[in-house]
Amino acid sequence: MPDGTKGLNRLQTIRKLNENPAWVNRDLYRLMYERDLYIWAYERIKSNPGNMTAEADDETIDGFSTKWIDRIVSAMKDQSFTFTRARRTYIPKANGKLRPLGIPSPKDKVVQEVMRIILSSIYDNDVPTFLDCSHGFRSRRGTHTALKQVRSWHSVNWFVEGDIKGCFDNIDHGTLIRVLSKRIEDKRFLDLIWKALKAGYLEGPTQVNSLAGTPQGSIVSPILANIYLHEFDLWVTKFIAEHEVGKTKRVNPAYTSIVKRRNRLLKKGTPKESDVITDLEKRLRETSSMMHDDPNYARIKYVRYADDWLVAIDGPKKLAMLLKEEATAFFRDELRLELSAEKTHIRHARSESAKFLGTYITIGRGDDSGVHRKIVTKNGLVFTRRANVEHLTYMTAPKEDLVKRLFERGFCTSDGVPLARHGWIAQDDHVIVERFGQILAGIRNYYAFVDNPEALRHIQLILHLSCAKTLCRKHQFSLSQLFRRRRSELITPKRWDEDGKPTAYTSLPLRRKWLKNRQAFLINAEIEDVISMGINKRTRSKLEKPCAICGSPDDVEMHHVRHVRKGKNTGFAAIMSALNRKQVPTCQSCHQKIHAGKYDGIALSDFALPNLAKA
Repeated sequence: MPDGTKGLNRLQTIRKLNENPAWVNRDLYRLMYERDLYIWAYERIKSNPGNMTAEADDETIDGFSTKWIDRIVSAMKDQSFTFTRARRTYIPKANGKLRPLGIPSPKDKVVQEVMRIILSSIYDNDVPTFLDCSHGFRSRRGTHTALKQVRSWHSVNWFVEGDIKGCFDNIDHGTLIRVLSKRIEDKRFLDLIWKALKAGYLEGPTQVNSLAGTPQGSIVSPILANIYLHEFDLWVTKFIAEHEVGKTKRVNPAYTSIVKRRNRLLKKGTPKESDVITDLEKRLRETSSMMHDDPNYARIKYVRYADDWLVAIDGPKKLAMLLKEEATAFFRDELRLELSAEKTHIRHARSESAKFLGTYITIGRGDDSGVHRKIVTKNGLVFTRRANVEHLTYMTAPKEDLVKRLFERGFCTSDGVPLARHGWIAQDDHVIVERFGQILAGIRNYYAFVDNPEALRHIQLILHLSCAKTLCRKHQFSLSQLFRRRRSELITPKRWDEDGKPTAYTSLPLRRKWLKNRQAFLINAEIEDVISMGINKRTRSKLEKPCAICGSPDDVEMHHVRHVRKGKNTGFAAIMSALNRKQVPTCQSCHQKIHAGKYDGIALSDFALPNLAKA
């Protein structure tokens, strides 16, 4: 192991020990003394553009250095470290409301990232404490892993879709510490978490204390919420064990009756091609062979993403009602939370749609042409086989909701008629096309697995014409003129040579074929070796490198820019763009000159480039 990795080595030991879900952790606080963990934490968060947004004291991550880490470690050792109040701002939501967001200080972000790494090593290691039903804010998991799990649910009768009212804002601090105490017996580490919870925020000049909830915008908030809601996962697991009954479903008497009648007619010599036999065959395809509401059989499925959860029940409705009632009581009495009455529903799985993670889910509906499937054998034999589509889980994109979101953002009218995006007209053509392309690709990739891909075709049409109208409004073209010049893909130059000739183009990523692919989930199955990654980032870090301009090893700190933009940078930002870097190490003297504009126009050859090797 390379030098300076004491904290990472100990973290590896903690991960191994916590593969035992009964392991209780002690003396975690001493990890907050390890410089290598802070360097790793800084390397993980340094490129986030939000770190260049000023917090309450107008401080950003620009200027971060090892001296910052030394001051943090010193404060940790005498337990004088405190979290500063975050500056609260509000982000507009699509529905016109505002979402509160706290902007912590860069020092707090680095400390919270170290805390998050430690908590992840305990709860979300190679043999995680979190259950397979939990998908929110976890490595190698996301919305698509949750939806893929739902895709495997078949033959269910009832959905219970739940939403926790203001979950992040209403988490009870005392209950959270009690839950953490099950696995952590280190008062100093728990006190540090308590300080983070109680830090509060600034609403303009007003200081507001945090009485409940995890800080919005805090790096450590998602994993704390997952640890808190893990208690509900355990409760649902216990509920399932207590209420699942029966080994197999009863045979459907209606299906048996049709089979017997058909067989009697065939035995009497009725031709297979007769109308009566054909009618009975059709009724058989439309009738389930097993009882959907067998009172002596019950199976329960459950999945959760952050504070959204969905339960599927193959059993009677009274079981769904019981689960909703007892879940409401559990949240109220044990977790001090409230289920949202507007968003918590019991749905009949075969006649209603549940909504989970922006996707409509139902059972036994969709493309009826799948009832009979054509089968071709290796020998070329062709025959048809009945497919039990009445048991399948169908997942569809919410076309109306997507059109509404595009309307709220100015891409179309409320009826879905494309409009020019006036706020983007001043931008370069290739930037306009790329931004539309990113939105289109994002929607299309997210809903790649749905059973109604034709809905995505309509969304593509809206964005395609909205992009075209935006370019037409900018250049005063008609649509026919634009498509004649740039074709349907809106091919647009993005880079030019010295003579003004285009050398690179961008275009709208239009899809021509809309085939259904029920398993097209975007899942990163690669397992991260987090410790090796931490060592790699530690050894490659530029925090302890000499100044990239003058080569001085003294008083080095990191100069940050929010974005690396190609083509139109001026001053020192042009050098950062040429290096393709958002951070470079500089001594304090050179850093001050950068901000004073004294290095504007510096030649790339004047850099101490060897200090930036192995970026």
